[in-house]
Amino acid sequence: MAQPFNDLRERLLAALPQPANLAAYREETTKLLARHATALSWDKITAYTILFIAMLLYWWSFYPERLGAAGIYSFRFGSGVLFFVGAFYLVSYKIYDSQVATLKEIKQVQLQILELQASLRKDE
Repeated sequence: MAQPFNDLRERLLAALPQPANLAAYREETTKLLARHATALSWDKITAYTILFIAMLLYWWSFYPERLGAAGIYSFRFGSGVLFFVGAFYLVSYKIYDSQVATLKEIKQVQLQILELQASLRKDE
């Protein structure tokens, strides 16, 4: 029974990145997470902007003397479409946010394991 456990352990350790320079890998990880944070903030801005425009169109449709009947229905239809598009982008943002949070945790664990391996190599 101990053999399958060791095989799994060895496969997981083999899949772990083995950088020659731990500081360079840490810096590369920091840059990767910064890029994801920037992309995540732009996704959030996009989603909330689309939702805000949808609300503006809907509120603007309450001025019938300026728009006429066709304008009112067009603005309400457009706001409905933009609302669903904005909701789609918001769900996409939330999924991406959870993926980035998971990636951060994984990278932290990888760095801790690499630091432990480096400290064990120094002790030997």
